[in-house]
Amino acid sequence: MDFLRIRFVIPKHYSFKLDNDQELVLELEQGSLIFNVETSEESIYRTYTFKSKDFDFQIDNKIVQKIIDALYLLCLESDIGILINPKLKSFGISKSFLESLSSEAKIKIEEDYIGVKVVPSGTKFMRMNPLTLHGNINIKTFESLLNKYVGLKYQNHEKLLRAIEIYNSSNYLTIVNQTGRFILQMSALEALIEQPKVSKRLQNSLDSYIKRINKLKINPDEKKSIDGSLNSLKKVSIKRSGKNLVDNLIDNDKKYNGFKASDFFSKAYDLRSKFVHDGITETKHLNIKTIQMQSFVKDIMKSYFEKICC
Repeated sequence: MDFLRIRFVIPKHYSFKLDNDQELVLELEQGSLIFNVETSEESIYRTYTFKSKDFDFQIDNKIVQKIIDALYLLCLESDIGILINPKLKSFGISKSFLESLSSEAKIKIEEDYIGVKVVPSGTKFMRMNPLTLHGNINIKTFESLLNKYVGLKYQNHEKLLRAIEIYNSSNYLTIVNQTGRFILQMSALEALIEQPKVSKRLQNSLDSYIKRINKLKINPDEKKSIDGSLNSLKKVSIKRSGKNLVDNLIDNDKKYNGFKASDFFSKAYDLRSKFVHDGITETKHLNIKTIQMQSFVKDIMKSYFEKICC
């Protein structure tokens, strides 16, 4: 016999209205699943666990994925903000420890998870650290820093303030939502990047191509799109401009995920493109859940202030 266990996270300001001994019924082609509903709270989110009663029919990976998809899709009509991607979890327990504990307790013990899983009856789950990290700062330290920056003279800081605003917004997300944090942190960095124009010779060459395109008898929308793409090439790419900025701000001996700063930026930008366009959360070089993006962006912003604003 097995049971199905669904576990997901929602922001704390959303919740379900639950009656005492609330049960949820999921109708599948194979049969009905009846779930008990449990909830727990952390600092800024709630975790809901739906555990079904034991069943004796088959539930394959396609059905499991269908349930995950449905939980995301129902958010289009409910706005409850579910996160249920098991690849995003960032806590873990060693397999050998779980096997040893299971052997001693004479019951099956598995690592807890975010997601949907068919589990053998009697299985218990073990969880480590909470999903949100906590930090604090002494009020006297805050006072000292406030006075320091109020007393400083600086200029050209508007881009930096916008970058800090975007960066700080990433801290409003739990670390379960690492993809959202990564994109916001990358956007904070991009807010600092300036794209200079390419050489005059290349600009003139692009202009000649644009004139030739405008003479073609093609769909106006297609012509406008090509025109826009060619005009965008008159500026140095974001990736190349970003590498130049990083080279100017961070010393080569500083490493992030084992790469020097400009190489790290390049590989992080590739990861961003893979995620935005293909939904891929890792490349052969970097993984969204282990990337040192937060410390990298923090170092870039600090160096930008010291070297460009002051």
